[in-house]
Amino acid sequence: MKFFTVEPEVDRQIESLMRRVRNLKDGETADLMKESGARYRVNYGVSVVYLRKMAGDFPKSAALAIRLWAREIRETMILATMLVDFDALPVKELEEWGNMLHTIELSEQIGRNLLAAEKVPSLFLIEWLKSEQIYKKYAAAMGIGWRIRLAGDDSFSELPDLMDMLKSMASDPRLMRAVGFVLKMAGRFSSFRDFVFENAKKWMTEDDVYVSETGKDVAYELEAFQ
Repeated sequence: MKFFTVEPEVDRQIESLMRRVRNLKDGETADLMKESGARYRVNYGVSVVYLRKMAGDFPKSAALAIRLWAREIRETMILATMLVDFDALPVKELEEWGNMLHTIELSEQIGRNLLAAEKVPSLFLIEWLKSEQIYKKYAAAMGIGWRIRLAGDDSFSELPDLMDMLKSMASDPRLMRAVGFVLKMAGRFSSFRDFVFENAKKWMTEDDVYVSETGKDVAYELEAFQ
């Protein structure tokens, strides 16, 4: 357990957020999430839509975000990804966050809310893709996909060099969705469309069923948005 020095304003903000989270508690949703395998130390079942609205009422703050993450409550961890700026979060702290990822939902949220920012070095995302920690890999892939979706071509020019790595990741059913997301975003919102489409068609012929299914899924979407 982490211990923090007293910061009255940060403590006030946390109490304010926790009151709002408790008021929106949805036990049925929390139970459904638990049944689906998303297990948190504490889960109030509050929707991400409401959490995003809450985060909008507070200024970005590394001090607040770090304390929220340390609580290991689903809602506070998601809020932390929304309230922290990449530049303000020490690398050691960010690595700790990555090592604490333990659900697909958290990986998606940190990828979308934090790692998608253009200020996050491409090499940092690639290092997370290489990680042995499955949820760090997932988060990095989501970050890359969202960056391409939001910023376009120049935001992640390294993508073509990562196709073998992404193909290897797609062979793991836990990572199929994240890999598919990266390729769909690159195929729809960047000049890599033809490159991605050709690779997706090649993947369709692979013996590995997960790689093949990922290829089919990507090719189908790119054809639909042609």
